[in-house]
Amino acid sequence: MQYAELHCHSCFSLLDGAALPEVLVARAKELGLAALAITDHDELGGSVRFASAAHEAELNAIIGAEITVAIGGDGDDEPLITHLPLLAETREGYGNLSTLVTLGRRDAPRGSPCVTLDQLASHANGLFALTGCPRGWIPTLAAAGELDAACEATATLLDIFDRRVAIECWDHGLPEERETSARLIETARALDIPWVVTNDVHYARARDRMVHDVLASLRHKRTLDEMGTRLRPNGEWYLKGAAQVARRWRHAPDGIRATLAIAERCSFRLEQLEPTLPEFMLPPGVDADEYLGRLVEQGAHERWGTPNTVRRGPGHDAQLAHELALIGKLGLAGYFLIVWDIMRFARRKGILCQGRGSA
Repeated sequence: MQYAELHCHSCFSLLDGAALPEVLVARAKELGLAALAITDHDELGGSVRFASAAHEAELNAIIGAEITVAIGGDGDDEPLITHLPLLAETREGYGNLSTLVTLGRRDAPRGSPCVTLDQLASHANGLFALTGCPRGWIPTLAAAGELDAACEATATLLDIFDRRVAIECWDHGLPEERETSARLIETARALDIPWVVTNDVHYARARDRMVHDVLASLRHKRTLDEMGTRLRPNGEWYLKGAAQVARRWRHAPDGIRATLAIAERCSFRLEQLEPTLPEFMLPPGVDADEYLGRLVEQGAHERWGTPNTVRRGPGHDAQLAHELALIGKLGLAGYFLIVWDIMRFARRKGILCQGRGSA
């Protein structure tokens, strides 16, 4: 039996994920996983590294994020804060996921990103939703035995995502999780929707638990000795292979098979994106590389004077030629011209601006 891990945190889940995206990809490949999704907290910062490593390893890489959502909170009532792992099925879905990350960070206090259900509904196309970890909206209701309320909450998500929803279940060796998962499976069957197994991964291997514990201690600003039950009760939140997952779920293999069907739906890959830039209007008969070369020569003359003088030695021109050749090879002349145009406009209007070298 094959298995796709659909809920996994990298180190870009700050002070929560304990593995680099590349390490997770390498381990997933080693385990023979059919696909891996990275679902960092309100974050897509590790997506490029994850997608690049997965492409090189020939591993199916699903781009996702675990989005923080505020539910209710009208009047004097405090909203319920929950997390929903969202997976990009299509390019439109990836765009909507990016927008939700932006909205969550823009409209909430720094360090506490959050979107509303209305914002979620406005940007749900192309996304597939899981119901999340045991502390989430629907699992919490199921754990409390409120199955009717769990069904109603799930129905809300089904409306928002046009039934692109799966109930998420887990087994980290905890009796309470098994009991909650049994109720969640009952909810999924009552609503005729899929349920899936995930490991809610936070580190690559079991031995990495200590790193995660240290990160949790930093997050809570306590020593390890002071953490107590704030730490996870065991070291089960690591990436597991299909055989291990199948043994643990041998009584209910449907949830494993469903991971493959959802992974197949999520066919968007980051390499499908082609960066698009505004078109810089060039003089007739001149290409971008030639025009940039002219501007560079003009700037060099203004700064250092003519070639082979005291201020402008052979080293200057050799370096300029090297830089321009590299820019031409990478096809980036248009980008440099756009930035030059922006800087020219800013200077003309008296707008202070500063470039960043590493960009």
